[in-house]
Amino acid sequence: MIFTNDFMNPLFTILEQCQGVKQKGDYHPEGDVFTHSLQTLYCAFRETIDTDLILAAMMHDVGKIENSLGHEKIGVNMLKPYLSVKSLWLIENHMRIWYYLLGNMRKLSKVKTLVEHPWLSELVQLARFDKMGRNPEQKVEYNKDKIIYRLNLCVEKRFESHSLNN
Repeated sequence: MIFTNDFMNPLFTILEQCQGVKQKGDYHPEGDVFTHSLQTLYCAFRETIDTDLILAAMMHDVGKIENSLGHEKIGVNMLKPYLSVKSLWLIENHMRIWYYLLGNMRKLSKVKTLVEHPWLSELVQLARFDKMGRNPEQKVEYNKDKIIYRLNLCVEKRFESHSLNN
């Protein structure tokens, strides 16, 4: 897949609505949802070339536009027309991983379902990016063209590594 302005513009439009959406300072000292989303995006760019994971990092909190409580499901509903099944699953479960990691997920069937899921490692990475994207000192640039360029660079790198392995 090649990322284009036509593909990304609906995502950018949703992301831009996060400007000024406040978050609890004790969890998010970096400021609004927009700043947090960009910080999380750039953490993902540093550590992965998985574009599904990168887009999940960029869009994981957009549901907070409507409500902080249940924002993961709200976000998934907003993003269904635009993102892959994998990105949507990561967004939908980005809070659930903390219940698991902190020992608050008690039902064994839920634990097994999560632990046996093929995208668990990416979900853990998303949780890492989410935590790293909370830096009040870090300034991030919002440049749509650069974001699209970096996404396409990830596609190229992934294609190259896939070609080398075959």
